[in-house]
This record gives sequence, structure tokens and C-alpha cells, in this order.
Amino acid sequence: MVDKMTEAGPDKFLNDVFKSEPAYSLPDNFADMVAEKVSHRFAWESYFKEFLIYLGVMAGVLTVAISMAFIWFAANLQEWGTYLLDNISWVAGANILVVFILFADRVLLRYLFYRTSPVPHQE
Repeated sequence: MVDKMTEAGPDKFLNDVFKSEPAYSLPDNFADMVAEKVSHRFAWESYFKEFLIYLGVMAGVLTVAISMAFIWFAANLQEWGTYLLDNISWVAGANILVVFILFADRVLLRYLFYRTSPVPHQE
């Protein structure tokens, strides 16, 4: 009685599926293709995380420098605000340029060089 219950319904179907050969075949280099895709994804994520770390460090250094200017050198917030607002296009352009150069250097170029580098083949 127990054998009939285990071989009925979904259990029988699963047993049949696991015992039969699949109706498709994978290419011979399937494992290499999967490993290559995973390595590209890992490289992209690690390069992007490194970019965010650099960006955070630069923001931290800038914050410390501005704080020191206000605390130690008695900088005037009103003068700084007026200067930044009068030159907003230059300030925004310089910031965008610095972030783009950092992104291109830390992420894009390294990833493109990684993708185009020859993969050592195991023999």
C-alpha cells in the first residue's frame, strides 16, 4: 500500500522525469560560457563598487576641507553661497566632469579592457 502511494501522482511524475534523458542538449562549452558571464558581471559590480568608494572618499575629503574652512578660517557662508550661485554653471559643469572622468577611469575603461583581454584557455 505504501508503494502505491509513493508512486502515485506527482512523485511518479518526478521519478520519471529524473530518470529520463532531457529532450535538449547543452553545448560543449556551456560551463565556460556561464563562467564568463558570471565573471563579467562580477567585474562590473566590483568596478562600480570601487567607483562609489572613490566618490565617497572624495566627498568626505571635500566635506572635511569645507568644514575646516568654516571653523578655522571663519569663512562666510553668505559669500560662498553667493559665489556658488553666481557661477552655478561652472560649478555644476566641473562636478559633472570630475564624476564622469572618475567613472570612465574606474569603471568603463577597466571593464572594456577586461572584456577585450584574451581569455587564457585551459588545455
